[in-house]
Amino acid sequence: MARILVVDDEVTSIAILRKVLEDAGHKVTTVTDGEKAIEKIKEFKFDILLTDFNMPGMNGIELTEQALRIEPDFIVILITAFATIRSAVDAIRLGAFDYLTKPINKEELLLSIQRGLERVQLLHENILLKQKLDLVEKDNEEEFNYETSSKEINDMLSEARKVAKTDSTVLITGSNGTGKEVLSKFIHKNSNRKNQQFVVLNCAALPPQLLESELFGHVKGSFTGAVKDHKGYFEIADNGTIFLDEIGEIDTVIQVKLLRVLQEREFSKVGDTRIQSTNVRIIAATNQELKKLILEGRFREDLYYRLNVFEFHLPSLKDRKEDIEFYFDKFIKEFSVSNKKSVPEIDRNVKDVLINYNWPGNIRELKNVAERVSILSDKNRITIDLLPANILGKASEKTLSADYNDNKETIIRDFELDFLKKYLKLYKGNVAATAKAINFHPVSLRQKLSKLGIDPREYKY
Repeated sequence: MARILVVDDEVTSIAILRKVLEDAGHKVTTVTDGEKAIEKIKEFKFDILLTDFNMPGMNGIELTEQALRIEPDFIVILITAFATIRSAVDAIRLGAFDYLTKPINKEELLLSIQRGLERVQLLHENILLKQKLDLVEKDNEEEFNYETSSKEINDMLSEARKVAKTDSTVLITGSNGTGKEVLSKFIHKNSNRKNQQFVVLNCAALPPQLLESELFGHVKGSFTGAVKDHKGYFEIADNGTIFLDEIGEIDTVIQVKLLRVLQEREFSKVGDTRIQSTNVRIIAATNQELKKLILEGRFREDLYYRLNVFEFHLPSLKDRKEDIEFYFDKFIKEFSVSNKKSVPEIDRNVKDVLINYNWPGNIRELKNVAERVSILSDKNRITIDLLPANILGKASEKTLSADYNDNKETIIRDFELDFLKKYLKLYKGNVAATAKAINFHPVSLRQKLSKLGIDPREYKY
C-alpha cells in the first residue's frame, strides 16, 4: 500500500484516479491545485505524488520542483494531455520518476506506481544496510532461532510463536547475556513481517540526540552537524520490526515521541513539523526493573504499559541448569567445525564444574568459555585444566560443602595438574629431569601424567 497525493484541477479526473488507486489498495489524498499540494506535503509524508501537468497557477513542472526540494526522495509521476518531448525531458531532468499521457491506461498507471515503490524500497534497504554497518554491532553468527533444553523456555517459545503472528508490542526482560536479542529475532522470523526489515538498536550505546535522530530521522539544519536530511529507522524499516535493546536507558523526551509512535503510528523528524506514518512493530528489551524506574521518575508509566502488552522473562543461566550442558555441547561442536577440528570428548568433571558455576555473564559467558577450551584443546579432549581460573575457583568454593571424598579428589587433582605442568614447562617436557627435580620416580611420574591426561611432548618447546 502506498500513500499517494493526487493533484488535478479536474474533479472528474480526480474521481477516476481515486477509484483506480483505492481499488488497488492504496491510501489516496486529493487536492485541486499546486499550492494546496505543497501545504499537504509540508504536513504529511507521502510516498508518491501523482500530478496533472497543466493546471491554473502552479503547473506540474513547478510543483515537481518544489515538492522535490521538500522531499528529495519523492516519487513524482506527471500526467498530461499534451505529450511533448520537451515537457517530458524537463520533468525527468527535475527529478520526476515517470511521465504518463491522457487518457490514462489503468495498467500502465499501476505499473508505474509499483516500479516507483520498488525504487523507494531499494533505496531504503541500501540506507539501512549502511546504517547497520556504521552504528549497530551485530553478531553475524546469530540465527533467527532459539534453541534450549529447558521446558520453561520451550513453553515460552510456544507462546512467543502465537504472539509473533500479531502486531502486538513485546517486552523482553532478563539479565545481560540471556538471549533477549535472539528471542526478538525468533519472534520476527515467526511473524507476518519476516520478509521485511529487522533492525537492532542499542539505546544505551548512543547519546540522546543521536538516538532520537536514528529513530525518527532529522532534517537539514535541525541541529549542529545536521548538514543534510537523514532518514530514521521508523521510516526505513516501515512494515518491519525494530528491536530496542536497553529500553530503560532512553531519555524522557524520546519516551514521549516513542509513546506517540505506539499510540498513533506516526512521528515527526527532528526539526520537522510534518507528520509521517509508520507500521513498524516494536520489540523492546531491558535488564532493569522498569517499575522501579517508574517510581524514580525515570521511565513513563504509560509507555511501560504500551510496551508491556506481552512480556517474556528470560531466567538467568544459573536457574536453567539443563541448558548449561546443552549450550556447552552445542558451542563446542560449532567451534570445532569453524576451527576445522574434530569434535572432542568432554570429561564429566568439566560439566560438573560448569553446572555448579553461577554464570554472571549467562549464555554469552558460557560461549566464551567454550571457544577458549575448544582452541586450547589439542588432544581431542576437554579436560578440567582448560577451564578459566575464575570458574575453577568458584567451583572449589561450591564444592566445600559437598561430599568430603569428592572434595579431596578434586583439590588433589587440581594441585597435581598445576604442579606437574609447571615443572614440565620448566624442564621442557623432560620427564626424567622433572622427576629428579620434584623427587619423584620417573616411572611413577609417567604413570601419573598418563592418568591426568598430560602429554610431556607438549612442553618440549
